[in-house]
Amino acid sequence: MLLLTVAACSNPEAKKDKHYQKALEYIKQKDNSAAVIELRNAIQIDPKFAAARYQLGLLYLQQNDPRSAFAELQRTASLDPNNLDAAVKVAEFQLLSNNKEESRKYVDRVLAKDPKHADALALLANIELIAGNFPAAEEAVAKVDAKQRETDRFYNIRGRIYGAQQKWQECRAMFEKAIELGPDNFANYRTLLLFFEQQKMNADAEKLLATIQEKFPDNAQAHLMMASMYQSKKEPAKAVEEIRKAIALEPENVRYRLMLVDFYKSQNQAEAAEKELRAALKDKPDTIEYQSALAELLFDRQKTDEAKTIMDAILAKNPEHGGANLLKARFLLKEGKKREAVDILTPLTTNYPKWPEPYFYLAVAHLGLGEGELAQKDVDTALQHGPGVSRYHALAAQLALIKGESETAGKEATIALRLDPRNYGAAKILAKALIQDKKFKEAVSLIEGMLKQVPGDTDLIGNLGLAYLGLKDKDKARETFARLLEAAPDNSRALAFLTALTADKDLDKAIAFVQDHITKAPKAGGHYMLLGDLLARQKKNEEAIAAFNKAQELAPDNPQPYIVTARLMASLGKTDQAVGELSQLLVKQPDSLPANMGLATLYEIQGKHQEAKEKYKKVLTLDPNSAAAANNLAWIIASEKDGDLGEALRLAMLAKQAMPDEPHIADTLGFVHLQRQSYPLAIAQFQQALDNRPDDPIITMHLAQAQYGKGDKDEAVATLKKALASKDEFKERGEAEGMLKQWESSAK
Repeated sequence: MLLLTVAACSNPEAKKDKHYQKALEYIKQKDNSAAVIELRNAIQIDPKFAAARYQLGLLYLQQNDPRSAFAELQRTASLDPNNLDAAVKVAEFQLLSNNKEESRKYVDRVLAKDPKHADALALLANIELIAGNFPAAEEAVAKVDAKQRETDRFYNIRGRIYGAQQKWQECRAMFEKAIELGPDNFANYRTLLLFFEQQKMNADAEKLLATIQEKFPDNAQAHLMMASMYQSKKEPAKAVEEIRKAIALEPENVRYRLMLVDFYKSQNQAEAAEKELRAALKDKPDTIEYQSALAELLFDRQKTDEAKTIMDAILAKNPEHGGANLLKARFLLKEGKKREAVDILTPLTTNYPKWPEPYFYLAVAHLGLGEGELAQKDVDTALQHGPGVSRYHALAAQLALIKGESETAGKEATIALRLDPRNYGAAKILAKALIQDKKFKEAVSLIEGMLKQVPGDTDLIGNLGLAYLGLKDKDKARETFARLLEAAPDNSRALAFLTALTADKDLDKAIAFVQDHITKAPKAGGHYMLLGDLLARQKKNEEAIAAFNKAQELAPDNPQPYIVTARLMASLGKTDQAVGELSQLLVKQPDSLPANMGLATLYEIQGKHQEAKEKYKKVLTLDPNSAAAANNLAWIIASEKDGDLGEALRLAMLAKQAMPDEPHIADTLGFVHLQRQSYPLAIAQFQQALDNRPDDPIITMHLAQAQYGKGDKDEAVATLKKALASKDEFKERGEAEGMLKQWESSAK
């Protein structure tokens, strides 16, 4: 008898069944944790125990662990083809993951065994609906048993089929019938409410919400729906009240409290958001979601020390935490460590492929590195997963503006403002896009409206001046630039425009005007640069060099005075002298940024391109954000026979981002696009450069080349003739004359 008992206990079949039966008892008692342990024990004995895996999958679903649930149910469906419910649930998982074909395979398997299986037919209808196969979706519903078909579930499906076909009357009727058949099913009301909101049937939506509130007073989702309505009606206090009711009903739901925080942030109430998060952490100090949200908010509020302390604590516990790593990348971006930020952000896009934030900051990092194509790809992905975020559209607008795609920039900036009317940066981008697109009247209207809100914004005043110039209203432009100089006496760009408008082409008058203004802003190095340029045009070379030297004295780290002095020395035949002086300076100060920049420029003038490249690279090592070095290096690389045009584009984009309005930088970016045969992009940059330097023969010649490459040959010939009509001497004149002769000959 003893031997029989021992044999029974050691029988694996008996042991696994014992664990399984215990699990079923625990499930009846709602002791799911104990049931999970017993089921795992049973599966350990027999990994192919399909019934145990099925029950374990159902328990994981109840415990909100979809990953584990899917794994167990998928294994169940494989082990036991007769378990149709497991197969249907796997099909549901696949459809939720947008794996429509995999979902269809499981549905077909179920329907092959039971053609009337209601759950499988409902899934099939949804699959066909998503695919746009409306007759097939209706056919799937028609196959459902008549009694089942007359349930709220299938009326909902039929309503969505009608909705997809824009048959709104039938759609509404189906959803209302679903409520009639399932009056206690909250999902039915939510579906109809969504329909009313999409159709902008506000009165019907409010009436339905009142019904929902009355019928489901203890449903947190009902209060969140009310909050959404109050938010759309711009009644924030009532919206907050409803969110708080939802929190009170489900105090353990972290997401609801974070929704309140996000609502405060959307209302520009950062202080209230911070207060709410601190209160949440007082209640639940170990909740990592609250910690992460507070760290992010503190960072945005410039409370970086506390933000970093919280972030470090999170990463110490969980080095893979997404939110904390995103914040770490943002810290690196703030510190200018863009490449290190990319190294952190890239894995986040892999681990969280549908989270738009890492893509957005990755785009910011790539843009800062001059990697425009990568930045564009990342911002496109951010917009794909977060189309309703204003700052994503603003960044897309900025990228388009840099590329000279003014129409796209205007559209994206407009969307950004529609989503967030307080997005001031987007409004400024829109103004620049309108000017770039030569929609000057619209630009004036927009900027004047903005200046009523921020009357002292110098950037806006400058753009207003440009818009008036575009309208050829010189009096208004002169008045606007004078206003700008009054607000910012050291604004050299405004002084340059005002000088041109005041003195016209009278160099003596222009020099006197600039000298007079220098007395009002004696520490503005840019003013001396302008003075030096005017003096050089009058061939007063020694005085010009003295002005450039004064600019260098006022801004020792600015390489521009060295650059123009080097060019002037070269024009005077003193290149070797200048090279010797700068080389001697670099012996004493090898890391002098201006001296390296000046020497690079001289080497470039001498045609020693390899030496020039090395010096420009040295400058970029000392200052990775040097627009001048990036611009000049991009030009040299793009001019080489087998130059790396990808690297040239990166450098030109880096320069463009730093100095978006500088015409020579726009010319370089256009030249790179020209070499890459991206003619429309090249044309946009050359036209932008000519907006600031309309009489520049070299830029005009480049524009002609891009027009010819694009196929606009008559326009190209006219443009090239304009360049050759210039009285200014330029070394490419012979090349331009030969080009014109060739073009005219080929046109015959």
